Amino acid sequence: MAARTEAGTGVVVSLVVFVLSTIFLLVLTIVFYARQSKEIQAAVEAEESLAKYVTREQRNRDEIKALEGRANPAAGQSVVRMLQDDKHQIMQYLTGNGSDSLDTAKDSLVSLGVGDGETVREILRDLSRDQRTKQQEIGGLESKLANRQDEIDDLKASMRQLEEDHRAEVDGINTEVNGYRTEALRNRDRLDEAEGEYRAAVDRLDDRYQGEIADLQNQNDRLNEESVRLKDRVGDLQAIIARSRPTGGDPSLLVDGHIIDQAGSSDAVFIDRGKKHHIVLGMTFEVYDRETAIQVDPLSGRMSRGKASLQVTNVAATTSTCKIIRAVPGRPVVRDDVIANAVYDPKYVFKFLIHGRFDVDGDGRPSAAEAQHLRSRVIRWGGAIVTGDDLPGDLDFLVLGAQPPIPGPLATQATDRQTEIWIDKRNAYEKYQELMKQAMDAQIPVLNANRFFILIGHTIR
Repeated sequence: MAARTEAGTGVVVSLVVFVLSTIFLLVLTIVFYARQSKEIQAAVEAEESLAKYVTREQRNRDEIKALEGRANPAAGQSVVRMLQDDKHQIMQYLTGNGSDSLDTAKDSLVSLGVGDGETVREILRDLSRDQRTKQQEIGGLESKLANRQDEIDDLKASMRQLEEDHRAEVDGINTEVNGYRTEALRNRDRLDEAEGEYRAAVDRLDDRYQGEIADLQNQNDRLNEESVRLKDRVGDLQAIIARSRPTGGDPSLLVDGHIIDQAGSSDAVFIDRGKKHHIVLGMTFEVYDRETAIQVDPLSGRMSRGKASLQVTNVAATTSTCKIIRAVPGRPVVRDDVIANAVYDPKYVFKFLIHGRFDVDGDGRPSAAEAQHLRSRVIRWGGAIVTGDDLPGDLDFLVLGAQPPIPGPLATQATDRQTEIWIDKRNAYEKYQELMKQAMDAQIPVLNANRFFILIGHTIR
């Protein structure tokens, strides 16, 4: 009986130990599982944090492994820190400031000539090649300079020899001068005789030029009479123009064109008139809101002032560009506004008289041939050329070339040929001045070469 009791007690103790062991293992299992879950969560979070810098796939690449191999974790240098150091060194090398960003570096390099699609290495390679080329050119120039220096040395030696020869020659000349001095005394008498002959020649020339001066004065009187007749003709023509000016009636007859549109800026517009309608640079027009706004003074023939004034700055075939040179505040120039000019007539052909010598090609040598070239340009441009050197009453423009210089005094011992040349130069100068005065008296526009080139659209190249 006692033995069974001891055996039962042992079983109970064994069961209790087993139960306690089981409970202890269960508790350990729960504790380890909870800790494993935390470690797994921490590992996931660490993986996500690491993926912000490098993904799992990227970590298997050779270039990433090479970066890991360059880092020195033992010295506190991570891969990111190493990349930051590399970036700082690169920016310091490129711009001189390690804290610059890539965009800042690009902007600074663009200002130095590195464009999109180019690399600093390419630019530096090109610059290095250019530098080598320049060095080669410098070497060639230095070689030429050395050759020129040798030539200079040779010339200096020749000059010294020439100076020695010159001194010897001067000594010889001084000896001859003494002989000439004696001869000069004998020539003095001959000079007195020649002076008498010279004075007689001067008297003969004076008589000759007095006659020419009288002829020129008579010619001047005839020209003055012609000027008076031209003035009378101008007065008659002005009266005819005054009678022919519009004095009322249908305002649409006074309209010379319309505004097409703005010309890309607030002070420029397009009009529907061009070379085909005989529009020229510098022509002006008045702008009106409508046809009925155009009023004409019946006495003077002048048009009323419009809301704006235009000046032609560029002429095409059927249109022109105009600059607004005057405007009334609050009344803008808009499409379909009408334009008018009191003396403009698209059917009128302008007449030009081209006189003198011109420098069309810009070589500094005016010539008659270049004047003829201008006449052909005027004909192609649509104008008419007046022949001769006299101003007709219906002339529109006088175009004068380079002003002839005033000839200096004629030499007292001039030959007949030199005298003829001197007279031609004087006549050319006087004719130039005469045409200028006649045109101003007759109120005919006078254009110099530059203004004429602008008028016909010619540019010297």
